[in-house]
Amino acid sequence: MRIAVMGAGAVGGYFGGVLANQGEDVVLIARGAHGDAIAKNGLQVDSHWGNFNVNVRVTDEPSSMGVVDLVLYCTKLYSNAEALPLIKRMIGPSTSILTIQNGVTSGSIIAEYYGWEHVLQGATYIESGIAGDGHIHQSGSTARIEFGEKDGSSTERTKAILNLLDRKGIQAVVSSNMIDALWNKMVMVGAIGTIMAASRASLPEILVSPNGEHAIRSTMEEIVAVGQSQGITFPPRCVESKMETAIAEAEEFQASLQYDLTSGKPLELDDILGSVVKIGREVGIPVPSSAALVTVLDRFKHGS
Repeated sequence: MRIAVMGAGAVGGYFGGVLANQGEDVVLIARGAHGDAIAKNGLQVDSHWGNFNVNVRVTDEPSSMGVVDLVLYCTKLYSNAEALPLIKRMIGPSTSILTIQNGVTSGSIIAEYYGWEHVLQGATYIESGIAGDGHIHQSGSTARIEFGEKDGSSTERTKAILNLLDRKGIQAVVSSNMIDALWNKMVMVGAIGTIMAASRASLPEILVSPNGEHAIRSTMEEIVAVGQSQGITFPPRCVESKMETAIAEAEEFQASLQYDLTSGKPLELDDILGSVVKIGREVGIPVPSSAALVTVLDRFKHGS
């Protein structure tokens, strides 16, 4: 299977690096100094399962790729308008686009361009970051991709991609209800990631502050309430379970929103917690904690 990783940053670079290191036919799409470093020195990946350096093809010209079997689509949500047309020449009759972006709308956005027959919705659970140009650092024992068809069916392509992905360094799961899975992830990412960015603090620092745990819990509860208004089913004790996970894994928790803020990059604000606030207002569900966080960060969402 020929694989293109669109957006080989902290997440795409990790998964693409693992696949390439284990012999798969992978091309990374990365720009600037990060891409240049990979081309010159290979991709360095430090992970829970061991460190490695792999020589992998990298390009900043997606249009030069030709048709591939799988596009692992890992760009930032705010880059979709620019990035989606660039992958057009990769898409053949049987190409699958597996999106593992944040938020809950990515699959629909990509399907508007290429049709649901090409799109698989996905979510990833991983703590990873760019330690330097051409260098990915992953921590913790979780590097999971959950994905599935829009209608939840088991198909030949979900079976083939599961077989491709499920290996040392990647845990892959096929979901029968990806929209519920995406909202379930939003509870953690939308609440904790946004609070970490707004407070410029680590999760342990937030949890020991007088109102930190309450702020996280109230934001999570708002996300669940808005999701339920859209017909989403959350697991029992969803907020309590997320809080327990947050406390247990606080030292390892990283927030891409906080990283982008401190790096002066644009923020995925409107597509994550901002979308919760928007829907909440439309359906009349109060979201004061979420609205306050979005307001604090709004002036930074275009980067600096």
